[in-house]
Amino acid sequence: MRIKNRLSPYPILDNFGDDYVDSSFNVEYEVNSQFTEIYGKLIFEINNDEIKQLIVEHKAVYTVHIESPVTCFRRVLSSDDTEIEFRVNAASVKKVIEIRTFIVLTQEVKGFYSKKFHPDYQGQTFDLEAHQIIAIGTAKDYEIKKDDRDFESLPSILRIVKSEDRRKGALSVNTDNDEYVIIGLSEETFKLYANLGKSSFKATAFSLVLLPALIVIIQRMCDSKDDTAVNSMHWFKVIENLLNNNGIHLNDISIDNDSLLSTCQKIFADPIDRSFKELEGWSERV
Repeated sequence: MRIKNRLSPYPILDNFGDDYVDSSFNVEYEVNSQFTEIYGKLIFEINNDEIKQLIVEHKAVYTVHIESPVTCFRRVLSSDDTEIEFRVNAASVKKVIEIRTFIVLTQEVKGFYSKKFHPDYQGQTFDLEAHQIIAIGTAKDYEIKKDDRDFESLPSILRIVKSEDRRKGALSVNTDNDEYVIIGLSEETFKLYANLGKSSFKATAFSLVLLPALIVIIQRMCDSKDDTAVNSMHWFKVIENLLNNNGIHLNDISIDNDSLLSTCQKIFADPIDRSFKELEGWSERV
C-alpha cells in the first residue's frame, strides 16, 4: 500500500505535508526472519497532544498495514497500545513486504481541533467519521531473501523410504549415511503417508513424520557435535548451517529446557498448529 502526497479535506499528520507544526508520528521497526517466519515489532511515538488523547479515549488506534504486492498478501493490525507485533509465514510473501502505519479513528469525532494545526487551519474545527486516517507514520519495506521463503537444502538431505524392518516400529531414523538422513516408515504407514500427503491432510502427514524425525536428528547432532566422524557428514553440515544462519547453535540446544522441541517447530513453521487447523477445516466440511 503506497502512500502518496495528496490533498485532504481535513488536516493529516504525516512526514511529507505541513498540516501540523511541531508534531510528529514516528515508528521504530524491528523486523527479522527465522527459518520460515518473518517477525516484526513496531513501536509508535506520537508527538501531538490532541491525537494522543483520542487514542487514550479509545477513539483512535494505531494501525499497521502489511502487504506483499507480488503475492497479494495483506494483513491489517490495530491496537491502542504503543507496540504491535506480527508474524508472517515467509511462504506467503515474495521479494518485499511493504509495512505502512497509520492512526485511524474508531468512531465519529465532532469538532476536532489541535493547537498544532498549521496557521492556515487556526480557528477551524473538523467533524470526522469513523475509519478516517488522521496520521500517517514512517514506513518500511522489508526485502525478502530467498532463504526466508524456503530451504531447498533441507529436503535434499532427507529421504523418506519404506522400511522392511518391523522391529523398528512405524518410524525410524538412520543417520549413518554421509549424504542424507533416511527416515523409514513401516509398509502400512508409508502407504498412509503417501496417500494422505497428496490429500487434504498434507500438513498433518508432514508433521507426524518429519517433526519427530528432526527431533531425533538434532538430538543426535548435539550428542555427536565433537565427533569428527559425524560432524563432517554432509547432512550434518547442511542442518548445522541452517541453524547457524538463523542464530541458533548446537551448544544452545537441550532436551532439558525444551529448546530442542522449540527449535524443530520453528524450522517447520509451527507444524502442530498448522495440522490442527487443517483438521479443523476438514471437520467443518463433514
